[in-house]
Amino acid sequence: MKTSRLSFQRENEETVWHTRKLRQETEKDILLMKNRLKLLKRGDAQLSKKIDETKKKTKSMIELKKNHHQQIEQKKLSQKNDEELLKDKQKFNYCYKKQQEEQLAMIKKAMEQIKLEEYKRIKYTYKISSNLEKYLQKILKSLINQSKTLLQRTERKENKFRKICQSQKLIYQFIGMKNYLIFIRKMKTKLENKRVCEQNRAYQEKMEMEESYMMQKLLRSQEVQKKLTSKLEKAKNLPHDEFNHMIKEEDEHIYHLKTNKSVELPRWLPTPEKEIVVTQNLDTEQKQNTQQQIKEDNHQDKQD
Repeated sequence: MKTSRLSFQRENEETVWHTRKLRQETEKDILLMKNRLKLLKRGDAQLSKKIDETKKKTKSMIELKKNHHQQIEQKKLSQKNDEELLKDKQKFNYCYKKQQEEQLAMIKKAMEQIKLEEYKRIKYTYKISSNLEKYLQKILKSLINQSKTLLQRTERKENKFRKICQSQKLIYQFIGMKNYLIFIRKMKTKLENKRVCEQNRAYQEKMEMEESYMMQKLLRSQEVQKKLTSKLEKAKNLPHDEFNHMIKEEDEHIYHLKTNKSVELPRWLPTPEKEIVVTQNLDTEQKQNTQQQIKEDNHQDKQD
């Protein structure tokens, strides 16, 4: 009888050890997911920097075009006074137009390269998110299978113990106490597995929301770049008055965007401060759960 009790205690300790090990593995997986989210945020910051650089380049090109129109007006005035300088100035204008066309071609190539890089990054982020979803599904399946195997083992142990202890009354009482303790442990393991699954679902939903926000931001940046290129192409053939009017509208639009910074991030998107608070709460909850489980295990060992 002593050997059967000792073996039963060892097997119960092994089940507790397995559940703790599963908990540690899930915590490691959660840390990995946080690090990957930080990497995605860094990529988003780099994209915003590139968009600002393209805006600066377009502004400089608009200023160059403005200066070019001023030079053309001065040349027209000089042509009225000096007819001999017309040929030289026409040649100069022809060379200058060629340079402008070459510059516009270079800008188009640069914009196309930026678009290709953004497309590649979007593809990369999509692959990362799909791989994370598959990985989370595998973890959930493994946890469910392991919990099922643990329950089957405990049921087999209970059946063996009942067959051995059917002849004595004291053993019947002992079986009742043991069954009660096993039932409590089963409920604890079920609740723990349920809590882990809910945490994984919450993190998965959070990642999906962040990913959708990043995709929307990238699409908006592409729309902004398309608008800028179309404006540059239109500005090529506009007269001087319409060109100045377009520049004023662009400056007013930029000033409006700078003043209205309230609509940038949705409320559900996590800031770094929110992430710190969430991680601290999770760490405190996990520490409290581990301490309570250790106390209960010690108390049960003393009773046994």
